[in-house]
Amino acid sequence: MPSVLITGTSSGLGHGVARRLHDLGWDVLGTVLDRADEDRVPWATVVCDVTDDDSVAALGLVVADRFRRLDALVNNAGIAMAGPWEELTPTELRRSLGVNLVGAMAVTGVCLPALRAAQGVIVNISSVSGQAGDPLMGPYNASKFGLEGASEALRLELRPFGIRVHLVEPGPFRTPISATGPIAAAKDPNGVYAEHWKVIDDWLSWHAESSADPQQCVSAIVGAVTRDDAPFRIPVGEGISDVVRKHAASVARQADAADAWLATL
Repeated sequence: MPSVLITGTSSGLGHGVARRLHDLGWDVLGTVLDRADEDRVPWATVVCDVTDDDSVAALGLVVADRFRRLDALVNNAGIAMAGPWEELTPTELRRSLGVNLVGAMAVTGVCLPALRAAQGVIVNISSVSGQAGDPLMGPYNASKFGLEGASEALRLELRPFGIRVHLVEPGPFRTPISATGPIAAAKDPNGVYAEHWKVIDDWLSWHAESSADPQQCVSAIVGAVTRDDAPFRIPVGEGISDVVRKHAASVARQADAADAWLATL
């Protein structure tokens, strides 16, 4: 029976992926933040805060004891911090980076011996926000851009060991992240960023109520786990591949402009 560790399985994409892989016969271990969530699902769970070093170290011991050989790791745990840089505190930024980037890579680190033994696969859940920035989503952009760079390096590091690494870049899918994601405590809806805040508030309401069913994204993540022909970077959602292409084209144009400008110096 193949084995998988999935972080953040209390709800959303992590819950959906855990359920799908469990139904396919995988031995699933999912992390949760609250012990109350442990008895609600048919797969095994462990309480883990990916931002706490001791908690992550304990998770590594559980993985080594339970599996020894780990076929797959899905780094799904994440938060979507919103707010303009001027209204954000360093603590709020650190929280976003801690969960979405540092936590994901810390979990990866403690799982690598077991993944190496199985020549397994790592699937990091990024976002289209890891490809292009958006007003008032800077902390989320920063964390996901960071995860993309970390994953590119990780892919090259682990290739000699036969470990696959993939990035799934979802667009907006109907999950609790929009309702539970923190916003800047200093939010001023009547301040200089009022118009941006109105856009964000409207988008969050739309995301929670009317965005796409997450099963398409669950299928993409499960496919990245189970199929060795999966591409490294997987944008998923209506129009999301086009966003990635347009951003890549914009970066190329900026490089051309920089070459022309440098030639004038």
